[in-house]
Amino acid sequence: MMTNEINKTTGLIHNEGNFVGSAMLFPFNGKLFAITAGHNLYGKKFTDVPNLDNLTVSDHTKITHPIRCILGDSAFAKSHDIVLLELDCKTEISNFLPIRFCTIPRNPKHSLMFRGKYKNTEDPVTHRAITYTSTTTQSEHKFLCQIEKSLLMNHNYSSGSDWLGGWSGSALFIDNHKELICAGVMIEIPNKGNDGQLLFVNTLPLKDLGFESDIINAENLDFDKALNAASLAAIIDSFDEKTIREWEENNKNSEQLKFLNRKLNEIYPPDNIVKNKNKIIKQLLAGKAYLTTELSKNEQIFKQYNSAYKVYNLDSKEFYVNTKAEALTQLSGIKSSYEEYLIGNLGDDLPTADIKLLAIYGVSEWIADCSLDFLKYE
Repeated sequence: MMTNEINKTTGLIHNEGNFVGSAMLFPFNGKLFAITAGHNLYGKKFTDVPNLDNLTVSDHTKITHPIRCILGDSAFAKSHDIVLLELDCKTEISNFLPIRFCTIPRNPKHSLMFRGKYKNTEDPVTHRAITYTSTTTQSEHKFLCQIEKSLLMNHNYSSGSDWLGGWSGSALFIDNHKELICAGVMIEIPNKGNDGQLLFVNTLPLKDLGFESDIINAENLDFDKALNAASLAAIIDSFDEKTIREWEENNKNSEQLKFLNRKLNEIYPPDNIVKNKNKIIKQLLAGKAYLTTELSKNEQIFKQYNSAYKVYNLDSKEFYVNTKAEALTQLSGIKSSYEEYLIGNLGDDLPTADIKLLAIYGVSEWIADCSLDFLKYE
C-alpha cells in the first residue's frame, strides 16, 4: 500500500542549517517540488524576505536539495499560507512518490493522516485517525480537523503549539488508499492545541500560481472502491482476541451471548464451540464497524442495503433439525442464500469481499438474536 511509504514524501526545511518546518516532496513534470506553509518562508507576519542561498529541503534519506524558486510571493502566502517550491533535485527523481490532490474531504467519516516533525524530535512522525471538522470563516480553502488531544501534549501533559513547532507544512493525506492523495498542508495549531484541532489549507489555491495538477473531487472518494478495500482489511484486522473478550464481558451483550451460546451448542460439537463463537463475535464487530464507518459514507448504497436486509429478514429462519450436522447444513445454506441475494441487490456497487462481510454479519446477527433458530422435531 502506498501509505506505507509516506516517509518518502516528507521534507524538512532548513534555514542556515536550522530546522524551520515540514514540507511535502513530490515529482511533477520531471522536476522535484515541495509544498509547505507560507509562513515557513515568509515568517509569521509574512514580512520576512527569504534568502534562497540559505534555504534547503532535506528528504527522507537526509539528502539536501537547494530551493531554485518560490512560487507564491508574500502577499499570496499571507492570503493562503501555502507556497510551492521548485527544488534542485540532488538525487534520482524516481526516489520520490507521485502525489494526487483532492478538494477538502468534508465527509467526517474519512480517516486522514499526516506526517511531519517536531522541532525537538530527531525523526518525523505519522499521525492517523484525523477527521474533518469544519471549514473556517477566514477562507474557503482553510479547514479544521480533529486529532486526539493527547498527541498535542508533551511529557509534562501540557498542550501547546510552541513545543510542537515544525509541524507547519506537514501534508494531510487520505488514509488507507492505494494512492497517496493529499488534501492539504497544516498551517496552525489553534488555541495551542487545547481544542484538539489542527488547521489545514487545501492545495487548490496553487492553481493561481500555474500549478496544473488534477484535483480529485473529494466527494468521489466517499465510496472509492480502492479506498474501501484497504479500509475493509483494516477493520477486520482491528478486532483481536482481546476485543472479543471485552465484548463477551460487557453486560450489555449478555442477551446476545445467551442466544449465541445456546445455538452454537445446537450446531457444533463441544470442541469446536469456542472457536466458532470467537469467529461469530468478530464477524459481528467487523460488520457493524464496516456499516458505520464505510458503507454509511454513501447514503444511496446504505439505504439500498438496509432495504434489502429488511425484506430478507421477513422470511422465516427457523429450521427443524434432528442432528448438529443437519443444523450446520441449514446454517451453510442460509449463508449462501443470503450472500447470493445481496449480490443480486448490491453487486453493481460493492466489491465481492464487502458483500461477503455483509452476508456473514447478517447471519451472525441472526444467530445472536431470536431471528435464526434450530428446532427439534417432536
